[in-house]
Amino acid sequence: MNLTSRERLLRIFRGDVIDRPALKLWGAGIDPEYHIHPAYLPVNRAAAEKTDLFGTAGFPFDMAAGRNTHRYIETYDTNTKNPDWRDRHTVYHTPKGDLHMIDRYSLRGDPGYTVEHMIKEPEDIDRYLSMDYEPFSFDRSAFDTADARMGDRGVTMIGIPHAGYSAQCLLGSETLAYFAIDEEDRIAELISVFRQRVIDHTKQILSLGIKEPIFSWVGPEVFLPPLMRPDDFETYVRDADKPICDLVHSAGGHVWVHSHGKVARFIDSFIAMGVDVLNPLEPPKNGDIDMEDIIARYQNRIGWEGNIEIQEILLSSKERIRELIDACVSAGWKSGRFILCPSAGYMEYPRPTEQYIENLLFYINYGYEAVERCRQSQ
Repeated sequence: MNLTSRERLLRIFRGDVIDRPALKLWGAGIDPEYHIHPAYLPVNRAAAEKTDLFGTAGFPFDMAAGRNTHRYIETYDTNTKNPDWRDRHTVYHTPKGDLHMIDRYSLRGDPGYTVEHMIKEPEDIDRYLSMDYEPFSFDRSAFDTADARMGDRGVTMIGIPHAGYSAQCLLGSETLAYFAIDEEDRIAELISVFRQRVIDHTKQILSLGIKEPIFSWVGPEVFLPPLMRPDDFETYVRDADKPICDLVHSAGGHVWVHSHGKVARFIDSFIAMGVDVLNPLEPPKNGDIDMEDIIARYQNRIGWEGNIEIQEILLSSKERIRELIDACVSAGWKSGRFILCPSAGYMEYPRPTEQYIENLLFYINYGYEAVERCRQSQ
């Protein structure tokens, strides 16, 4: 059996027989010339040639008020004490009062962060929900263009927001944890409203008739212990997301979910809600996934993607990376549904070191050798 990347990935989502594990460099796309730093160009070209590619396509969506958001929103920038950074102020002038958020961004391409979250007091939830929400209208032309360009080199996933993660982005992790206990009804209402907006958005996409669509979202990790209680994960992730997974499956589609953190005790929940491929399966210390143990327990009941920490590629020796790849591929191949992948996007470092570039190239080239050996061993 010699499958194309598209065929291989779709079979992993379905749980069908494959020729070998897939190889992914998270963030690599069909355009080998795209880069944020010239040092990444050889990495992009190698990934475009040897890895199984994941593209993305989105449809217009705004959680605040949909196509009405422009009626409420105001943005402006201010200087900071550091000339390399500026503050982006976002203000919603809602019917029940103003809400203010500050995001600090770098002029040198460094990752930004939130200085002040939108929702600070319980009443702010009422203010946020007072805006009149109206969904966008759209067609499938942008998706068709992206998917046609991808061709047999991979799949094009449809990104949608996660209701719980959208709430966390407004509150911040600390306030969310407090409100989940002290303002449980308000948090439940906020996430319920968000979930319905995502459900309606998903239905609208599915009505376009895309064949075997793959939907993706990120964010369940913000409801994992130790920040949140186990019951919070079951309520705001498993139970909240299952109707969306059911919708996608009813249309012949698939679900890809990204969740950092210690997920081992929640694999049953991810399976119950309908996740087809779970990423990034972090090993200790950041996570708690031992590939041999977890696959011995669950086998091919879910697709497995990841298990290589990006820090290893950043900092480790090639010998160490070789050992990790061999162990991951050996364990993952036993499930028949494995995608070797780092735990984060590779181009998130605006000034890559020489070691990092060399290790990325080693990961691609040796990773390709490792997954190809699985085909030859059949």
